[in-house]
Amino acid sequence: MLTTPLDQVRFIVVDVETTGGKAHEHRMTEIAMCVVEDDDIVRRYESLMNPRQPIPDFIQLMTGITEDMVRDAPDEDAVLPTIAAELGATDQVVVFVGHNVGFDWSFVSHAIQRMGEPVPDVPRLCTCRLSRRLSTGLAKHNLGVVAEHYGCAITARHRAMGDTEATAKVLIKLIERARLEHDAATLGDLIELQHAQRQLAPTKSNQRVKQLLAPRLAELPDEPGVYYFLNTKKNTLYIGKAKSLRDRVRQYFHDGPLHGKSVQKMIRYIRHIEWEVTGTELGAMLLESREIKTKRPLHNRASLEYHAPAFLKITQEDFPRLELVHRIEDDGGEYFGPFRSQRMAERIRDMVVREHHLRTCNGALFPHADVRPCFDYHIKRCLGPCALHQTIDDYRAAIDDARRFLMNVESGAIGRLSMQMEEAAMDLDFERAAMLRDGIREIERATLHGTDRPLAVTDTNVVIMIPTSDRYATVEVYALRGGRLMYQRVIGTAAPREHLIDMLMDVFQRPAPRGGFTDRELDELQIITSWLYRRRERATTIVVRDVDSLPSELNTALNQYRRGEVDQPNAPASEYSQLPEHDDYGV
Repeated sequence: MLTTPLDQVRFIVVDVETTGGKAHEHRMTEIAMCVVEDDDIVRRYESLMNPRQPIPDFIQLMTGITEDMVRDAPDEDAVLPTIAAELGATDQVVVFVGHNVGFDWSFVSHAIQRMGEPVPDVPRLCTCRLSRRLSTGLAKHNLGVVAEHYGCAITARHRAMGDTEATAKVLIKLIERARLEHDAATLGDLIELQHAQRQLAPTKSNQRVKQLLAPRLAELPDEPGVYYFLNTKKNTLYIGKAKSLRDRVRQYFHDGPLHGKSVQKMIRYIRHIEWEVTGTELGAMLLESREIKTKRPLHNRASLEYHAPAFLKITQEDFPRLELVHRIEDDGGEYFGPFRSQRMAERIRDMVVREHHLRTCNGALFPHADVRPCFDYHIKRCLGPCALHQTIDDYRAAIDDARRFLMNVESGAIGRLSMQMEEAAMDLDFERAAMLRDGIREIERATLHGTDRPLAVTDTNVVIMIPTSDRYATVEVYALRGGRLMYQRVIGTAAPREHLIDMLMDVFQRPAPRGGFTDRELDELQIITSWLYRRRERATTIVVRDVDSLPSELNTALNQYRRGEVDQPNAPASEYSQLPEHDDYGV
């Protein structure tokens, strides 16, 4: 459980309002829950509850929840099953989260016990405690202060849903910070940080390591890059990344470091430090993944192996199906993605299949009037092509609609989903509205460029430009041909461009690579799509449809960077980097 990657953990964020502070004596008046998956709030639930006891006047004043409001509200045994079902889910690792988790958990667990049900044995995470370890410079760590610090507005303070949403948003920010500043990759890493001591007396071994490395620590640049910790035999212990190599690496050797036990143990064996200074975040993420898989450092356990991403595939057959797969094969199928997780890919698949009445049965179809259609036909989820209730032409038209839906040829999948979501909400079909909302989010994440037009993976031909830490003086250029990373180089915006144009023209004029994707190619595609979803405002993307127009588009983009005309967010230098030093010609 503790080795589960953070992006595969389901966080159940809960806040309760009560009649007092003792769970065995007092009762809840309101409860709210936000389910966080993959750094997003994917489900919400809230309800008032009749506590069957008086609400003190001061609590009514503080929360705004009066006895009149709860008089006709459901009892706790009618409300808690929804919370208990989320906590007892077996399809994913579940964590209970609260800003003062001991308080919230005590009321929820006592209520479940009173229902005569077993209390789920789940890890618990306290965002207040975690903030004390991560949010440096704050004098207080109550929810109002921490939410303001991270820019998370509270819409209704001291009401369950307002506080729960704020806690969920704070959790997402804290997880991001734990990843970037403390290399947290698994649930165990996050739990360790929660319980890490805030001040530690410097050990003799740590002092010796710090003294030994002092000359090297003094050389660290205040620039983004990738760092390597080595032991006495020059074996790699750990590979990390930082927006400031100086600040991040020195953080390991402060007298009172904030790290879990495993990191503290690693520090004792560090004898050498190496690093690479480069310009861009995306490039660093790519190299870090490659280096970890090649060097296999002892303390990069969570990243040692390739994790197969999830794709959706339209099969090549008379009656095609929409399948969830983890490989891209050279089999004539059309692949879309990658998606962050199998769970989210399943949601998109189910949504598209449902909206277009596609078949879900396995194997080839041999339609005949004597065939008895399956249950999906009787509940109107499939139109029965197996029994000739739907012609092959009509079925293929449905597949074409599904393909256009994913590829966004004209109206756009995201625009259509938004309209359907609003219609479902107006019809009070909130389950379908939530499904469509998740679909919008996932298709956006699978998009490789600035418009909402997700392409089939093997049709993805794009050039991506990202300014380096030198801002507009240099940019990093990536080229994807048929979904594969074929070119990566840092170039000067004022340098001659003939070599760059020749290289990119060669990439896109040649036939696209054939054969199935390798693990490395799938990993690169997943990293690139994930980065662009979070940082697309920092990049310029050229979709290569007409190769002959590519030189003109490249020159236009580079000229805009050279003149500083590309809008970029006011942000610190890129957090990661990986590329070696470059010349102005990108050779």
